[in-house]
Amino acid sequence: MSFRRIALILPVFLAACQTGSVEHLESPTDVQSITGEEYRLWHAAGEFDEKLVRGHYLYEDPELNRYVQSVMDKLYPEYKGVIHVGIINSPDLNAFALPNGSIYINTGMLSRLENEAQMATVLAHEGVHFVNKHSYQQRRSLKQTSAFSLGIGMITGIPALGSILTISSIYGYSKDLEREADKEGFRRLEKAGYDVSQSPITFQYLLTDVETLDIKQPYFFSSHPRLEERIESFSNLAAKAVSQTGGSYEAEFQAETSNLKLELLNDYLEIGQYKSVLLILKEESARKRYPPQANYYLGEAYRLRDDEGDVKKSVDAYLASIAAVPDFSPPYRAMGIHYMKHNESDKAISYFTKYLELSPHASDIGYIKNYISKSQSMRGK
Repeated sequence: MSFRRIALILPVFLAACQTGSVEHLESPTDVQSITGEEYRLWHAAGEFDEKLVRGHYLYEDPELNRYVQSVMDKLYPEYKGVIHVGIINSPDLNAFALPNGSIYINTGMLSRLENEAQMATVLAHEGVHFVNKHSYQQRRSLKQTSAFSLGIGMITGIPALGSILTISSIYGYSKDLEREADKEGFRRLEKAGYDVSQSPITFQYLLTDVETLDIKQPYFFSSHPRLEERIESFSNLAAKAVSQTGGSYEAEFQAETSNLKLELLNDYLEIGQYKSVLLILKEESARKRYPPQANYYLGEAYRLRDDEGDVKKSVDAYLASIAAVPDFSPPYRAMGIHYMKHNESDKAISYFTKYLELSPHASDIGYIKNYISKSQSMRGK
């Protein structure tokens, strides 16, 4: 998976429209009676959905998409067929709801969570924003409204300013609306049988990322204080919950997201975000929630950081990956390069040979074969 620059013109549907009270959706059939300005927002949201599809900005994994949608249907069974969940191909930890019932969650967000209950927390919260028409309720000045038409700028792994993603952050919902989404989303979690104690943990992970990576840009639930408010809100709700015996469904979640998680690790490294990989994988307990190939990406992150002692850490991680998954080729290449740089050609050739055996059509096959040939020739002299 690679991240592309996105240049979509964002319709003005993100703007708040009118002041005054707005009736919540009481049932799925209520959407048939939407008129006027609200209808125009609904239509514009649909056009944005189409642009995402046409631009191939969505993560194409039918099984994962079905799984995520099934969780939303479990949370909002009466809105099945009305609320649609899409997965955006971006490492940003974001999720947002559109006025027409489209809920989007980023691959970065999915990869950071550890179980279904945590994912359900995010989806339940966003579902309330749709059902209670929060985007329609928002009050915006004319100046703020114009900001929403800036469109999605350039997303290259960095959250985009002026984009639709900032609706839940910089220009996000008021405290009252967010608390409403917390409370009603929490009820959905309880009713669906999830372990509600996982809900505050969801936002604690995000807060840890903000603090550790020193994230300044627009972010899911916006600022550091907003995340702390979500943690406090869900902690209070969880403490008062009637049932404390719900399921977290970690095994199911891990099975469905394992491929995605490895792709995200690779993408973080491609855009130089080795700190994110280290944050995710440096603790052994966290690595256990990832496929064993993750050790290779941890090794690459140490290699890129290159602090004192990181060479050994990277080698140890590569070897751990080889031991766990002998037919996974990248760590053999990494070990070959390591020994090549240290002028240990015999060991380098051994690892490179295994790499080519496992990846006979590798893009760097010419370079590696040339190295092996020259090393063997030098050794024969």
